[in-house]
Amino acid sequence: MDKATYYKTLFLFGGIWNVGGAIPAWLGAMLVPDLAFAHAGMSAPAVLFPYHAMYSFIVTFGIGYIIVSRDITKNHGIVVLGIIGKTLFFIACGTAFVRNEANLMVLLTGIVDILFACLFLEFLISAKRVAPHPQ
Repeated sequence: MDKATYYKTLFLFGGIWNVGGAIPAWLGAMLVPDLAFAHAGMSAPAVLFPYHAMYSFIVTFGIGYIIVSRDITKNHGIVVLGIIGKTLFFIACGTAFVRNEANLMVLLTGIVDILFACLFLEFLISAKRVAPHPQ
């Protein structure tokens, strides 16, 4: 697999990871919050809006990664925001796990995100090395 195909596949899978994970969690939080939060080792909060908002942003970012996958020469700003968001999400997951506010599944979700953040960063570094220089 050449580099371009690898990066297109990376961002496609990054988008599928976000959309495919957030939509079921979002629906679970809406329809059966007690069960959905118990699955993550948490109690359902009295107010669910912050979770619904978070899932909407995760889906939006996922769509952004799919957009990047279609043309890896464009939309690098989405990649930068993804690196920031995934790093912050990892920190949030790790903090919740250490404080016993969430279970191992939540921590593993954060670990997958930080791995994507590292791969996205590697893409940006690689893209800058091969980008044509302005005349």
